[in-house]
Amino acid sequence: ITLCLFFRWQKIFMFPLWSKLAVFWNKAFLTIIVLLIVLFFDAVREVKKYSAVHVSEKAVNVNTSAFDHIQMKLFRSQRNLYLSGFSLFLWLVLRRIVTLLTQLAKGMTTQAALEMQVNNTTEAAKKYITENEMLQQ
Repeated sequence: ITLCLFFRWQKIFMFPLWSKLAVFWNKAFLTIIVLLIVLFFDAVREVKKYSAVHVSEKAVNVNTSAFDHIQMKLFRSQRNLYLSGFSLFLWLVLRRIVTLLTQLAKGMTTQAALEMQVNNTTEAAKKYITENEMLQQ
């Protein structure tokens, strides 16, 4: 049952269209990872900038609206840091999962081919053994 299901999925993924899209998707994966890295480092820079301003503003005790504005910017930069960091992490995990699934599919294809070869070889050996027994009689 699993082999039948495996071959059905193999037929779906062996369309020529997928091999043409594979090159594009590989470049898209890398582009998105680079974009997320840039956004992550920008968010780190913003958090450092507004954290430093936060300390100096609190010490000087300037008006509260400016302090609230800085707090808002610090919150937004921290939010962007968490979002970009988590997105980068999940994107890298997704890429690793896709790589592992591709390797697994190739391994299963090789295994299926080897199993068929072993079965054919076993049948041929049984046939030759029976023929040999008949010739000996």
